[in-house]
Amino acid sequence: MEPEYQDGKYTGLGLFTGILIGLAFFNLLFGICLGFIIGIAMDWAENLLIYWQHHKNSDE
Repeated sequence: MEPEYQDGKYTGLGLFTGILIGLAFFNLLFGICLGFIIGIAMDWAENLLIYWQHHKNSDE
């Protein structure tokens, strides 16, 4: 059974977090850019966890 990878699931959450950080530092453009980076990193981390769990379960 193939794992179901996520794509774009955390983009909104990352963008929201980045906007809050941008507002805290009075630089909204920085916050938006940081939000996209955070969202991509969260998606990437979840896909790595899904891959690791699938790899671990396929060995058993």
